[in-house]
Amino acid sequence: MTRAVRHDHGKPYADEDLGEIDAALFAQGPSPDGRGVIVAGTCPRCHGPTRTLFPWARPGTGSKGVLSLLLGNGQTPRAEGEQDPLLTEVHLCECGHAHPQCPPDTSYVGCGASWRIRR
Repeated sequence: MTRAVRHDHGKPYADEDLGEIDAALFAQGPSPDGRGVIVAGTCPRCHGPTRTLFPWARPGTGSKGVLSLLLGNGQTPRAEGEQDPLLTEVHLCECGHAHPQCPPDTSYVGCGASWRIRR
């Protein structure tokens, strides 16, 4: 029997690249309000629950709405060979806990970890 690891609130903030993390550890789906895609899972460094909203592209912003094409909102399918943007993004810990030594000007409240998701 495997025991779940608890969120380590005392882990000091550190800007640390953890490399590639298995996609099976994360779930993705549309946000409840329809504003985009949410990627959720557990931070591999502090073990806190983390979730990130990737907003849909807005008309007139010059974006082609890659996420909407990726997840299929009834419009155009993704082109063959086009990379999955959720696999190419750098994900950051957004556990919501201000870890010790967290810089006051950080954009994300978490432990400072970053990673990429691989399939």
